[in-house]
Amino acid sequence: MSINSIFSYVNKFMYFTICPDSIEPGALLYCSGVSMPQFLPITRGRHGLASNPAMRGLQITDLQLRKELTDRGIRTSSVKGNPCVNFVPGKGDWYRQLLRITGSDGEAIKDLAAQCPLRLVSSIFQACMVADVVLPVVTPPAEKLEDFLAKVCNIYSKQAGWPTTASAKGFRK
Repeated sequence: MSINSIFSYVNKFMYFTICPDSIEPGALLYCSGVSMPQFLPITRGRHGLASNPAMRGLQITDLQLRKELTDRGIRTSSVKGNPCVNFVPGKGDWYRQLLRITGSDGEAIKDLAAQCPLRLVSSIFQACMVADVVLPVVTPPAEKLEDFLAKVCNIYSKQAGWPTTASAKGFRK
């Protein structure tokens, strides 16, 4: 967890971080991202051009969070630039989403953000029609979810005949 973050969920598949906004006093930044290459054993061959389930899963997850925050009277707005660059893991091809949140002390946001990792995985599995894997009921710690996803990727890569680890080159056939 970063020194100034109030919530951090990071593994090699995804990250979700909430920290004070350095631009707008009293506001919080919600930083989220999904590693496109890490999910390739599950997503490859199961979607069309420009419709990656991992990317779309993060969009859906963040839209749901935004709706829940708005329903609680918490204001959200888009963020320009990349003030979350310090939270993005160093390696890989990450698709990211950013959100500025105002009008909350942070506890409600932390509770809702803690649901995002499992929502993301659920959305990806649904889009890829992964029906033979049972998801945890509650979001496990980041390292346990990473282990779970690594095992699923290993199984799916063997079924499809693709390597378990993918590079950015893996996006092209």
